[in-house]
Amino acid sequence: MEKKEKKVEIKGVERNIRNVIVGIDFSECSLGAMKNAIFIAEKFGAKLTLLFVVSPDAKILVGAADIDKSGLYSLVEMRLKNLVKDCKKIIPKNIVTHKIRQGKASKEINLEAREQGDALIVLGTHGCSGFKEVFIGSSAFRTISASSCPVLTVRNSGDVAKHLSEILIVIDDTMETLQKLKLTADIANKFYSRVHIVGLEHPQFPGTRRVVEKYVKQVENYLVRQNIRIISTFVKNEGKIETVLKYVSDHDINLIVIMKEVELAGNEVFILAPFSERIVNRSPVPVLTVNVDPIIYP
Repeated sequence: MEKKEKKVEIKGVERNIRNVIVGIDFSECSLGAMKNAIFIAEKFGAKLTLLFVVSPDAKILVGAADIDKSGLYSLVEMRLKNLVKDCKKIIPKNIVTHKIRQGKASKEINLEAREQGDALIVLGTHGCSGFKEVFIGSSAFRTISASSCPVLTVRNSGDVAKHLSEILIVIDDTMETLQKLKLTADIANKFYSRVHIVGLEHPQFPGTRRVVEKYVKQVENYLVRQNIRIISTFVKNEGKIETVLKYVSDHDINLIVIMKEVELAGNEVFILAPFSERIVNRSPVPVLTVNVDPIIYP
């Protein structure tokens, strides 16, 4: 008698994307993020919101240091409306709108995401603030750390998610590692992508290999059931991200999906842990950071 295959159950709520919110400061990087947001909104049939946050340095960001507050709002409104028109030319069937909020960028972006619900935030990692190699303390860094929804970060303005043919999902031995699977599968189905499953081994802890192998097998079964093409491999986790980034380069990866690892910084809010931070900051391709759902914990 043929043994019936056991259905794979992945703990965690479904992450539907009905609203895509892109942070705009009119920098080249934020406009690159907008291009990514356009194609993702199209695939998911989602509403697209172009969000500008008026902060103390907003005049510098839009190049309007000599105008008053009312003039600033008028200028931003005009520029956003023009961007909305450009977006509608590409995705005429989607709802595309713009919004201006006032306050700290990271806080207001997350508030907008919570108010809209079922959201994906899209950000350029390097805006007009002048950050180049490191963006610790920037709006992008703080937004990801505090976000309760997935965040897609774009480092280079030329990285456009029109064809996400190759997606990389990193699997380790942590309880939350499988929580990025459902959203990864959803994106792969929308873009007809192949998913690269990379299992991270810890050389100093040989026993973790068995756990990682178990999780990778679950991922393979889950994706195959959804008719998603896969390729699996294992790499040594030496505490560095070079191994992952080399895989990205060698296999023409278009998107990396990771879990948001956080740690408490003194009396401050939770911030991105070093591995997540370095991946987001140094990846040559867009990175999707998925928040942990505490449902997995006992």
